[in-house]
Amino acid sequence: MSVQVHEVTVDFGGIVALSKVSLKLERGQILAVIGPNGSGKSTLFNSITGMVTAASGKIIVDDTPVDGMQPHRRIALGLARTFQTPRFDPHITVEEAVLCGFYPVSQSGMLSALLRAPKSARQEQTFSERCAEILQDLRLSEYRHTRMGELPMGQVRLVEVARAVANNPKYILLDEPAAGLARDEQAMLSYEVRRLAEKGVGVLLVEHNFNLIRELAQHVIVLNRGAMLLSGSAEDIARDKSFIDVYLGSSGR
Repeated sequence: MSVQVHEVTVDFGGIVALSKVSLKLERGQILAVIGPNGSGKSTLFNSITGMVTAASGKIIVDDTPVDGMQPHRRIALGLARTFQTPRFDPHITVEEAVLCGFYPVSQSGMLSALLRAPKSARQEQTFSERCAEILQDLRLSEYRHTRMGELPMGQVRLVEVARAVANNPKYILLDEPAAGLARDEQAMLSYEVRRLAEKGVGVLLVEHNFNLIRELAQHVIVLNRGAMLLSGSAEDIARDKSFIDVYLGSSGR
């Protein structure tokens, strides 16, 4: 059971954003992808989730090829993601934002919901209870009725993680989830990411905070200008001169 990316290439009008990148994300694994801005990290996420179309290569989710498959069908296979720039209606509440995450797994139709059919009512109650648990885990309960537009960016990112978790994904792709978080919020995020992996969720993490990556990831992939530069453990990567030059610059030496 895994997400497999085989030599995926993505180009935009002749400009190559991703060049023959490969990886394998297994259930319960935390895999980090790092690299300087413009190295292709978000493009990699977009190709896996179907938001961009790969020019070549293959993407397989649990033995199912997803090339050409629409994003909502990939979600149904167990994929979830967050975005580098969170996307929320600023007027909805934190609770409403997280409840949106249950939509892909909802089994009740619109008519059933409008008529308050027993099945729909039971499902709504289940989602409400699970939403409360997720908000408590991420220390967001006190903001339950706060509008998204009133939250600082760090907490908005946590709400986006909460929404992604609501879908009970098999694999979750986190795009810079720790950006803007205070130290205690980062510690809590680390705890939740580990807990997801312990429950058998595969976590693909894009993050600039290398200390956080060292703490969490079993394996690290380094991208540079859309291509694979390095692959290995965080400790091995940290000692590699090419990583220091590309990612940290001369000050890293």
